[in-house]
Amino acid sequence: MVKRRCVIIGSSPETDIDVIRKHLREGDFIACADGGYVYAEQLGIKPDMIIGDFDSSERPDTDICRIIELPVRKDDTDTVYTVRECLKLGFEEFLLFGMTGGRIDHTYANLCVLADLAKKQVRASLIDKENTIEVIYSGSRIIENRNGCGFAVFPFGCESCNVSLEGFEYNLQAGTLTADFPLGVSNTIRSDKAKITVHNGMAVAMCNVQCAMCNDDVGEFVHIVNQNP
Repeated sequence: MVKRRCVIIGSSPETDIDVIRKHLREGDFIACADGGYVYAEQLGIKPDMIIGDFDSSERPDTDICRIIELPVRKDDTDTVYTVRECLKLGFEEFLLFGMTGGRIDHTYANLCVLADLAKKQVRASLIDKENTIEVIYSGSRIIENRNGCGFAVFPFGCESCNVSLEGFEYNLQAGTLTADFPLGVSNTIRSDKAKITVHNGMAVAMCNVQCAMCNDDVGEFVHIVNQNP
């Protein structure tokens, strides 16, 4: 039995609805953070929940789903609040769209959301037109069918992390990546089954999905599985 996924749509001005459309599947729970509901309307889908302070868009004039209106002055971002509400519903896999581009502080804040979910052992990917991003908190991922795609890995939320890379242009065996030197930038996947292992610390892994070799312009870590390091 396939578990239901939680798909959260944000309101980045650089959101590509075609990317969202290609990833949606029947049974997904759709939550919109603030103005993300506008993209749901463009997709012709009915969200299950809309949460936001609606400072960047008008409050939706509809009762088609549960709407939680937040105060503008608050500690949590609309995305953080939305994720927390969805966690209460028991979801163990999240896809986040409309979370990159525009304001860089919001993009960084959404990476922090991935880190929080990783520490909770919840699977989460942030996806846009060109990238799939996942935070790994000690463990391994197998990346299949992405031969030729760009790849980068950096420490996140820590001074350093210890990482192994197999099946890449630049492999690494239990190497230390530090937050003050971008050693993990501009790598390339060179195998139909590459592997990244975070032995210690936490890392943000970025796969560029604009890849002629794999003939695919979108992607998520659907072929990546959790393994013990």
